[in-house]
Amino acid sequence: MTDTATAPTDLSALGRIGILGAGRMGAGMWRCLHAAGTTASVFDLHAPATAALASEGAPVVADVATLLGTCDVVVCSLPTSHDVQATVDGALDALRPGTVLIDTTSGEPAISRAVAATVQSASATFLDAGISGGPAGALAGTLKIMVGGDAAAFARVEPLLGVLGAQVWHCGGPGTGHAMKTALNLSNQGKMLLEIEALLMCGRAGLDPRQVAEVLELRTWGHFLLGDDGRRTFGFAVDLAVKDWGVATGVATEHKVPMPIAAACAQVMRAARAEAGPDADLIDVVRVMERWADYDLDAGLGR
Repeated sequence: MTDTATAPTDLSALGRIGILGAGRMGAGMWRCLHAAGTTASVFDLHAPATAALASEGAPVVADVATLLGTCDVVVCSLPTSHDVQATVDGALDALRPGTVLIDTTSGEPAISRAVAATVQSASATFLDAGISGGPAGALAGTLKIMVGGDAAAFARVEPLLGVLGAQVWHCGGPGTGHAMKTALNLSNQGKMLLEIEALLMCGRAGLDPRQVAEVLELRTWGHFLLGDDGRRTFGFAVDLAVKDWGVATGVATEHKVPMPIAAACAQVMRAARAEAGPDADLIDVVRVMERWADYDLDAGLGR
């Protein structure tokens, strides 16, 4: 692991930098780079997303091919690995030799390995870079970044990753960055579900939720839920959580690892999505689980 808190912000040696995808994460990373003195080019199929960045000084290019054909390093922030694969396949001829593509999607390791091979055929390099920290972390440059792919290419772009993240790891060959992010998602979301269940069980048993959180040392999800702002939003869609569990299941199946606990968690997420809707926030999973338990945490907290 590299701690990048004091990493330099002069990225001129990398050449021209591009951002592909200007959603909440992509826009946050663009603004982070801009604040550090680097103005990246940007493209997104959704024109209003790039319009917002253009008003802040972003050079907006006309299409993906132009971005790949004019940039030396491109940070991809697209919804899924399938989107990344389709984008690369459709614009491969535009990719210049020596270009480094950094895929920050919560991606599927098997697809990432395939895309890496495709990009290598064009004499360029693909790095799968799982990121954690959400839009706030992207904007502040405090992401955790887990990278898989060629070690020399990683070393080349590490200064850029150091601007975007507070901690950066090179995890191994192609696909390992996204495998590590999958493990992080599985661990974080599994903890969330177990902490909620513990709070609900103890609440129904007549215990004080705050004392439960203290005894169990709930410093993440449970702590958030019991705080003053804990009933508003996690800022993460249930549909994305279900996607993450699907990726984890795929990795486990590929490597023949039985994961019955993960399978149960995935089933809970799917059931919660069916009840709350695909656009719901993770906080709505809590509300669904409260209904299942017939217990309201707010009432238990006296608020």
